[in-house]
Amino acid sequence: MILLNSNAQHIFWLGRYLTRIQYLCSQFPFHNNQDALEYAHAFCLPAFDASSLNTLLLDTEQPSSFGQQFQHAKDNVQDLRGIFSAKAYAELNQLIKNATENVTYICDVAGECQDILEAESEDIFLFFTLGKNIEQLDRQLRLKQDRTITLESIDKTVDLLSQIGWNGVDSAWQQLKLNPDSMNFYHFSDYVQHLFEVDA
Repeated sequence: MILLNSNAQHIFWLGRYLTRIQYLCSQFPFHNNQDALEYAHAFCLPAFDASSLNTLLLDTEQPSSFGQQFQHAKDNVQDLRGIFSAKAYAELNQLIKNATENVTYICDVAGECQDILEAESEDIFLFFTLGKNIEQLDRQLRLKQDRTITLESIDKTVDLLSQIGWNGVDSAWQQLKLNPDSMNFYHFSDYVQHLFEVDA
């Protein structure tokens, strides 16, 4: 691999956090109490209706808030300073600065950060896409949403991973692909995490 495993892991988690933020942005503010309750239960959040969930998501002390999720994304960008192109890193830093100064920009910034990352090298794009797809599948399983497109995208990503030496990931993926449930999802994501931790 061209990327160190630690860098690939940061890119992967950056994809997860930005995808998580973007989905929340598409739902926020919650208006329907039942929808809010289903979301809160799916992610084990201490909210009981739309109003309490909206309050939680804006509370920067809460781990699931917009602010905390964006801080995680920001930390991953900083850890990847030497990996991104100078232009991309400068653009990402400016976007992060804008969102840090005004939290209402977080939703717009998350989308713009994704556009920048998708224009980077193939390796960066690959692990960013993996993180994005894993995050989407996690949410779709929790909320019982359609996952057809996400599974197709992961299938292509796993094939590309195999081409760069991540051969073992295919076995765990085939189990998840045949039975896309929570147990197989956690087995697959744990295996991916294990590969990140193996010395390159």
